[in-house]
Amino acid sequence: MHDLSGGSTAAVGWVTFASFIPFVVVGPIAGAMADRVQRRKVLIAGGTFGVVGAIVLAFATALDLAQVWHVGVLAFATGSAQAITVPTRQALVATSVPRPHLTNAVALSGLSQHGSRLAGPLFGAAFLSTLGVSAVFAVAAVLLAFALFCAFRVGSEANEASRMAAETVPKGDQEPKGAIAAAITTLSADLKAALRYIAADRRLLTVIGMVGAHCSFTMAFDSMLPALSDKVGGSEGLYGSILIALGGGALVGTLGVSQLQKASTRAASFVASGIASGLSIALLGVATSPSLVLPAAVLAGISQASYMALSATLVQGVVADRFRARVMSFYIMIAAGHMAILNLGFGQFAEVVEVRVLLVIPGLIWVALFLGLVLVLPEARSVAVRGRFTHDDEAASTPV
Repeated sequence: MHDLSGGSTAAVGWVTFASFIPFVVVGPIAGAMADRVQRRKVLIAGGTFGVVGAIVLAFATALDLAQVWHVGVLAFATGSAQAITVPTRQALVATSVPRPHLTNAVALSGLSQHGSRLAGPLFGAAFLSTLGVSAVFAVAAVLLAFALFCAFRVGSEANEASRMAAETVPKGDQEPKGAIAAAITTLSADLKAALRYIAADRRLLTVIGMVGAHCSFTMAFDSMLPALSDKVGGSEGLYGSILIALGGGALVGTLGVSQLQKASTRAASFVASGIASGLSIALLGVATSPSLVLPAAVLAGISQASYMALSATLVQGVVADRFRARVMSFYIMIAAGHMAILNLGFGQFAEVVEVRVLLVIPGLIWVALFLGLVLVLPEARSVAVRGRFTHDDEAASTPV
């Protein structure tokens, strides 16, 4: 994309934005679908969409037909595929494992995402320099096809669980209004019901709200990494090395969370990852050499992945299954939406404001905000002290 646009970082930023914004636009719709039909079917539909998008990109680049707007449209399409599959996959994971293993399952389900953050910089550059851009998209299509194949092989237990969850969703007004009008009415009713459900449960409100703040202040820095690499003044490959350090740290953090068994350990990990998420970004901002910036990137990857995995586990542990896919889609919408919009904003601000300032100040703000929320909010304080909510039973709000 950088070469296609003539070296325009703005074009790269907009294409990145196009790949994230579907989590805001498409994600909630996909979540509503996954709560109404078998989640496996929704997962397969999203996976198929992703494979087709990658294949189109591979052929377009191989035949030298791709233009900037083509890539933007296809970025939105492939992002939409992810917006469909991610909340659906997370809902399936939670209904496919016994509750005692929920933390392990939720954390490990993020390995593919964090693994791509590591493998992309490691192997992407090699493919680009030897086989070309089209080969990168072709490999992506193969990997997505493998994931689609796995979705076809999802066990009967998961199918039955997702079928039962779909059967518990109210069917809404069935009067004939025309197919499109009826679908819009049903979708609107389902999403409003999910929002009322979240609003009625302060545990969900606490975690989702804190995730939004966390992503705003500590995870919206991707657009500033190239400028930071220039400031540090390392080798030409420093930017790629920072990405690898972030991805490697995220893998370590995710694997670490998957091994947590005791509530006391989860409490300590929640506090440590929350504080370290902000401090690591501040450390990135003050780093003056590769020997400092790379360890800070590793710490950022570990702490951010750990905090997000723990937050997802907390939500999955209390949400009622009939709302699970919709709640997870709103959870991901808040996270990805903040990262998309603020990445775009920080990228613009970095043109006129020192990039170090844009890293240090948000990082420190998050640390202060996190500690303040832990002190003020009862559910956040309970998680920080006991490793669980004040009540860990399934959300008991009135069915809506």
